[in-house]
Amino acid sequence: MLCEQLKIVRKANKFTQQQTADALGIERSTYASYETGRNRPDISVLESFAKVFGVSVDFVVNVDTRAELSFFDVKSKYTPHENEQLLSTLTKEEQNILALYRQCDDSGKKAVKEQLRKSRGKSRKK
Repeated sequence: MLCEQLKIVRKANKFTQQQTADALGIERSTYASYETGRNRPDISVLESFAKVFGVSVDFVVNVDTRAELSFFDVKSKYTPHENEQLLSTLTKEEQNILALYRQCDDSGKKAVKEQLRKSRGKSRKK
């Protein structure tokens, strides 16, 4: 079920419901209602969720119904792509920055990269 898949991806990346809600720009109670199955997220929320966690929308909505899913099954259900790593390897600050970055459009991402390059250059001169 979608609600279980949301929880699996969130927990695999060691995000709380609050951190996930913040990254999606929604209330924690709204996000919690998605995980419990009381409500279903619209497609724009699913797209944002997928961007934040670096997975496809297909991965979020396609659940193997032959097996009962739990957090402990996550390694068999979630295999990162070749150049992808779980967000859990990042600090909380890095997770928050990456979540915001992934929601930017192309021009926003370009501006962030430009700013980081400028900042990196300043720190090297010191």
